[in-house]
Amino acid sequence: MTAAEIIQIILGLLIIAGASYWLIAIYCVNLFFRPVAKEHEYQPLPVSILKPLKGRDPELARNIRSFCEQDYPDYELLLGLNRAGEAEVRETGKALEVISCGNARIVSSDLDLGENRKVSNLQGMLTESRGSLIVMSDSDMRVDKDYLKTIVGEYQSDSNIGMVTSLYKISDPKGMGTAFESMSIALDFLPSVLVAERLEGVSFGLGASMLFSRKALDDIGGFPSVADYLADDYQIGNRIFKKGFRVVISRYVVEDIAGHMSFSDYWVHQLRWARTVRASRPAGYFGSGVSHIIPFAIFLCLLGGINPISVSVLACALLLRFCMAGLVYRHVIRNTSWLKWIILLPVKDMFSFLIWIGAFTGSRVKWRGSLYEVQKDGKIIKLNCR
Repeated sequence: MTAAEIIQIILGLLIIAGASYWLIAIYCVNLFFRPVAKEHEYQPLPVSILKPLKGRDPELARNIRSFCEQDYPDYELLLGLNRAGEAEVRETGKALEVISCGNARIVSSDLDLGENRKVSNLQGMLTESRGSLIVMSDSDMRVDKDYLKTIVGEYQSDSNIGMVTSLYKISDPKGMGTAFESMSIALDFLPSVLVAERLEGVSFGLGASMLFSRKALDDIGGFPSVADYLADDYQIGNRIFKKGFRVVISRYVVEDIAGHMSFSDYWVHQLRWARTVRASRPAGYFGSGVSHIIPFAIFLCLLGGINPISVSVLACALLLRFCMAGLVYRHVIRNTSWLKWIILLPVKDMFSFLIWIGAFTGSRVKWRGSLYEVQKDGKIIKLNCR
């Protein structure tokens, strides 16, 4: 048996494993978004929404407004900045004036708890907050008026739930880089989360939206305990999970207003995410390699030539991926402007495979203008580069 034949057999086995994964993923996505009989009833406990700001997000005022107009009787919105006097203070203040948001306020702090400045920002807001329930949500997220009552109802549906976290989507990409990002979230990340939920349970949080109690945060050591981790959302959810509580995925999917991303922005962001996940969940990240069935099928065609078997394998791989795209579009995206990018899914999948490999070639990531080293436990160290 030649080396080429051995490689073809390996590729064939990988494709079979990957096809099995995507069949399971299609089942899990369809099952998760099946219609439910009714919403969960809830007791309207006081909620503090902590929203750390970073730079100047596109459509910031509209994002803030969406959190100010919740159909919920008792909540506050805190907009956090790391240092007083930043340009964001003026911009955020103007946004609040424009939208007349009476239940929101700006919190600036000089705290420096660790390498992750976002965590210091969160701690500054937490100190000023009053709610018994805490919601964390990134600044580029947008919701509708039912968001808060939905996730609070889900949180109170079971006494053993310690966190409710939300999936997210980019349903109207502005350019190719954003379209690749949108497809990576919708067609790779979202299915992987729902497969994990069905097969092993959720042991992490997602920064788009996380709801937990102030007591649960105190029990895991508070924000200072995750101040040196890049994936603070993962760490908070994981630590609550390890305390014996359930982490559940909300049926409410948050909208990510990503704005314009260049291809370089997409690549840097996805590589940072990949290296962070590899550090946090090494076994799971390695196993996710089987999901790259389109690259494997293309390699099989290149190695073995164009023949009925290789073409059929590629066609099946494409069919599975586009079936997932159709399913996620129907249940989650629901925006026809997203469909014009879907023809680029095979191209995106090739880049995703390269990024998956790239996660194993180093541990350095670029984040907020600085270079960091991601350690094996997920902690980061800032590098002094000249």
